[in-house]
Amino acid sequence: PNNDNINDYCQFTFPGMYYSPGTIYIYDIHGVLVRKIEVDSGFSAKDKAIWDGKDNNGRNVPQGLYLYVIEVDGEVVCDGTVTVAR
Repeated sequence: PNNDNINDYCQFTFPGMYYSPGTIYIYDIHGVLVRKIEVDSGFSAKDKAIWDGKDNNGRNVPQGLYLYVIEVDGEVVCDGTVTVAR
């Protein structure tokens, strides 16, 4: 993310996102939680399920590889990696 409105955020989708709320956890490669994103159910779910490359304190995270886990009703429904490049 560099605020040029091109690839400035990561858009997540997950099964049942319009029917059940979910939580997106973003970890650095050391397993430290850097961001927790609560996603409400409903039509606004897609608007909430984004990560802008910032930590929980609003600071830009360093470039690199990050792991994400998405939970719905306490169950992991998606996981993977995302790369931050500036």
